[in-house]
Amino acid sequence: MKAELELYIHIPFCEKKCNYCDFLSFRAGNDVQEAYIAQLIKELTIMAAGCGNYSVSSVFVGGGTPSLLTGESIALIIGTIRKYYDLAEDAEITVECNPGSIIRHKLAAYKKAGVNRLSIGLQSADNAELKMLGRVHSFEEFLKTFQAAKMEGFENINIDLINCFPMQSMKTWRKTLKNVLMFKPEHVSVYNLIIEPGTPFYEMQQGGFLMMPSEDEQAEMDEFTRTYMKHAGYERYEFSNWAKPGYKCRHNVGYWTGVPYIGFGLGASSYYNGFRWKNTPDMEEYLGIGFEKWSDDESGKLRKELKKLSREEKMEEFMYLGLRCTEGISSMNFLGKFGVYLETVYGEQLGKYMGLGLIEQRGDRYALTERGIDLSNVVLSDFLLTK
Repeated sequence: MKAELELYIHIPFCEKKCNYCDFLSFRAGNDVQEAYIAQLIKELTIMAAGCGNYSVSSVFVGGGTPSLLTGESIALIIGTIRKYYDLAEDAEITVECNPGSIIRHKLAAYKKAGVNRLSIGLQSADNAELKMLGRVHSFEEFLKTFQAAKMEGFENINIDLINCFPMQSMKTWRKTLKNVLMFKPEHVSVYNLIIEPGTPFYEMQQGGFLMMPSEDEQAEMDEFTRTYMKHAGYERYEFSNWAKPGYKCRHNVGYWTGVPYIGFGLGASSYYNGFRWKNTPDMEEYLGIGFEKWSDDESGKLRKELKKLSREEKMEEFMYLGLRCTEGISSMNFLGKFGVYLETVYGEQLGKYMGLGLIEQRGDRYALTERGIDLSNVVLSDFLLTK
């Protein structure tokens, strides 16, 4: 049986940079987009030679705004993967979409290409909040997009939301969550906003012009989210992710549980054969790579920050990523991977946080409690062995 592999495809193009966004994304003309897709296809093709022992279980086309591309471009990407890789029959194939950039014929092209999951970036159901966030769509455009996706036959749809952002209130967050759950999406991602350097929000914060919800207000929003999502029949399986039974995002679960993945395109990250690397974030350099004459020199242009993980770093990632999932980490899995008991390596930390009620033991598994999730930044940093 072949080992499992996931593929991530980065589409860096956006109509407009949002006020909170620090992702690698930007506006580009049709000529740049076409050149980029052509180079992406070459990268996918040349890298397939080293993946013959793997079965691809998931493909995630993210960005940026992949839905800015033509339906034919998305179909070409998926078709290339299907041609050169061992794509599992039941593979999860996701495309990120933004309301306003998706129209019915694109959805039809996705469906025909084998895309079976959509992730729609709504962020808020309040138009004033959308404008403040720098989004270029309205809630009404989201409604049209969601309806079109359902009419086209998509039965696995995620909706991305943001909370705890400037000028948001408990009232508007309650309205957003209730409005979204009226449509019964299969999956909902809820991200607490983090103000990142280099974003317009960061500059406003530095100037003292950003009015953020208080810690008490943020805690109230998080508690409402937990209660309301659970009442609506969604399972929280990771800090920011909620799903109906059977609809966890397989791609993300693979990431958190150590399934190898290869990222394609500008700035994409990979974890494969014990190595981590990032593709070049420079468009000119990426477009200049000679995939037809692949060599160590060309590989050096593509792959930056290439690093083989040490045993200790692999242990850290097992803990850091695994504890993000509500089912936690398995001591038996740890023993199988590293040949040493989990408690031997992390007994002090586990004892400390179990005593504080932030971690609980369930059989052979350890998981963060709800309070532990709220304090996860502090807890997870204590499991680093290579500080």
